Amino acid sequence: MSSVELYYQTYTYDTGNNLTTLSHQANSSNWQQTLAIHPNSNRGTENNSQNNFDANGNLLNLDNIGNLDWHYNNTLNQLTKVDKSNTTQYSVYDYQGRRVRSVVESNNQAQSQRDYLPLLDISTNEAKQQSNTLHIGSHILSENNKDNTQSSNQTHYQLTSHLQSNTLELNDKAQALSYEHYYPYGGTALIAGKDKTQVQQK
Repeated sequence: MSSVELYYQTYTYDTGNNLTTLSHQANSSNWQQTLAIHPNSNRGTENNSQNNFDANGNLLNLDNIGNLDWHYNNTLNQLTKVDKSNTTQYSVYDYQGRRVRSVVESNNQAQSQRDYLPLLDISTNEAKQQSNTLHIGSHILSENNKDNTQSSNQTHYQLTSHLQSNTLELNDKAQALSYEHYYPYGGTALIAGKDKTQVQQK
């Protein structure tokens, strides 16, 4: 694990307990993020622009990721990436505001689709390979993939943090498949696993 290193993060807050500065220090890189709190709200931005949010306070862009578009009921409609992939992800919801489908398009062609049922997720990619994920409780899932390179049935166990983020995934033999650790204010601090594909799927 030669890529693991110590890091320090320090935070500065204003009198309203709004985060104003986040500093990261490590041997590999040092960086600082400065947030300006808009005078008419407690919304923090890097450029003090109220245009970063809509009238309901929904974030309109993610730095280096893409632009966000929201439905009238504050559910995410689409994410348009700012890179050269020309990729857009759309989300569809039921009448209760629960996401039931997400579709990823590139150059106006569907690349993948994921349908969300109460205990089952069904993912289909552009090659029509289908993966079914069955959730039993919040920690167990079973997958069935039509790709001949994978076993037809797999059982994984996912351990979550207090924020319900997946941190550790095990197979049915209690062998670690992937591990992920997060910074206090979001972002991945560490991700590891024996199989790169398994790590990405988590």
